[in-house]
Amino acid sequence: MTGRPPARAARPGLLSGLGPPVLLALTGTGLLHTTVRSDVYLRYVKEGLRPYLIASGVLLLALGLAGLGAEVVRRVRQPLDDHAEAEPDDHAEGPVDHGHGGASHVAWLLAAPALTLMFIAPPALGSYTASRDRAAAGVERAAYEELPDAAVTPLALEDFVGRSVHAPNTLRGRTVRLLGFASAGRTPGTWYLNRLKLSCCAADARTLRVEMRGVQAPAGDTWVEVTGVWRGDVVAADRPVPTLEVATVNPVDPPRNPYHDAAPTDG
Repeated sequence: MTGRPPARAARPGLLSGLGPPVLLALTGTGLLHTTVRSDVYLRYVKEGLRPYLIASGVLLLALGLAGLGAEVVRRVRQPLDDHAEAEPDDHAEGPVDHGHGGASHVAWLLAAPALTLMFIAPPALGSYTASRDRAAAGVERAAYEELPDAAVTPLALEDFVGRSVHAPNTLRGRTVRLLGFASAGRTPGTWYLNRLKLSCCAADARTLRVEMRGVQAPAGDTWVEVTGVWRGDVVAADRPVPTLEVATVNPVDPPRNPYHDAAPTDG
């Protein structure tokens, strides 16, 4: 009784074994590209996380390069005759082992996110997110001092919202200047000025918003500086959305850090 010959092992593909280290290197390069060479990372996380992202990028790149080096050394040391196939036996009936090339090809799709970071970085969150977030971000009570005696007082959006809830007397009769991006209102003739507030990253963004009245709405996602006077309506602490009677609207360039809520500055 003649036994069947053992199955022939498939020759390793050119990319076999390179997938994991290449993916690590690409991911590390993407992180470093968005944190060292640009400010793209500010679209996704708070500025204070930059050192951790840089450290992660360096570590991933180092691991990827080490893996690539180890794979190259392994291939150089492997005897050439290990890759040579024996002459096929015309009478052999054993199955041929084709390996798992399909799975490795699918794994290469994981390179897409890393390449996206380097070449097609998604924009920061904007009016779409603000419109879907029905609940306005709450503001904590603080010691609000009287505003300086000036014709127009620049305020951070969170400061303005907080004063409207906890210290309304500090806003009465004052003309303020606010910075944010526009989104459509819920009723005709109104629109919102928004800022997005992060606890850690874009996934936990909450919306700070002020309802605008008296001036035609700019296009959604347009960054603008607005001057106006608070209408003096009662603002609920659980839904702090004050209303501003707008005097002027000036389009401006988006700030370097779209999630850092600060008072607008001249120039």
